[in-house]
Amino acid sequence: ASQAAMASMGIMNEGYFVGRKELTQWIRDNFEPSFQKVEDLASGVVYCQILNTVHPGSVQMSKVKMAAKTEVDYLHNFKCLQAGFNRKKISQRIEVEKLTKRSFQFNMEFVQFMKCYADMHLGSATAPPPSAEAKENSLPSRPAAAPAPTPAAKRAPPPRDVVSSGARRVGAGA
Repeated sequence: ASQAAMASMGIMNEGYFVGRKELTQWIRDNFEPSFQKVEDLASGVVYCQILNTVHPGSVQMSKVKMAAKTEVDYLHNFKCLQAGFNRKKISQRIEVEKLTKRSFQFNMEFVQFMKCYADMHLGSATAPPPSAEAKENSLPSRPAAAPAPTPAAKRAPPPRDVVSSGARRVGAGA
């Protein structure tokens, strides 16, 4: 099932257009309440938590160094994550060298992949409730990618434009 899911998760998947603020809030709500910056994902801890939420038991969480502060510990955690990917036959490449260097760009892209993967397998509710009492509370749902148009916006006629057929005017800026 993972291979089919991966095939439908191309770079144009809406999950890759989720912004930093939404991802930060999703991580706070589901995995790490004190999470602040995308670069902090370099420890690998949150990635392990995400995969283990999607596929319980796929990552040996007892081996994950939760308080990782050094690159050596980060590498250890990514080995745990890679083992989980291998167990679940997830073919996504993990660029460990770039992720552990606290690169915003690479961590942003990878957490977008992880969120998209989680959403595909869990739906809009990401983290399962931790206890029976939490089951009574509803799980946070994933915010919509874009706000719904207002009723006024739905009724407004399209703006009139001489070039509304899709043709571009000569000399028009890109």
